[in-house]
Amino acid sequence: MAEDSRVRIAQEFFQQYFGGDVARARELLDEQAVYRVPGAHRPAGEFVGADAVAGHLRQFRALIADPVDVLQWEDWMAGVDYVSGLASIHLQREGMELDFELVVVVRVTDAGKIREILAFYNDEADLDRLFADQA
Repeated sequence: MAEDSRVRIAQEFFQQYFGGDVARARELLDEQAVYRVPGAHRPAGEFVGADAVAGHLRQFRALIADPVDVLQWEDWMAGVDYVSGLASIHLQREGMELDFELVVVVRVTDAGKIREILAFYNDEADLDRLFADQA
């Protein structure tokens, strides 16, 4: 089966973002991009526009102070309108550690830019606890 170019774009976005190159990740965003992050913690919310999404990425990276440690991308799936990825993630911040599963659902435009990102966590409350002092 041929690789879906939308999967490649989503993978590149998260590789750049998780690796700390927010500027390069921002280049992959459509100007009207929307990123939805669930939860009650400070990094949660809906971020509209490429600059707002990039600002969220920088804020999140600053809060954790270490690279996002992707233990493993479990799978990527391509549908008609969206692609999605399942990853095992490890985060650390100020003496706290968290391992969790993340599902990202990504819509890529015909022009090859990311228009929408939805994030889902296996235990949203864990992230709320990790960032409790940041609410």
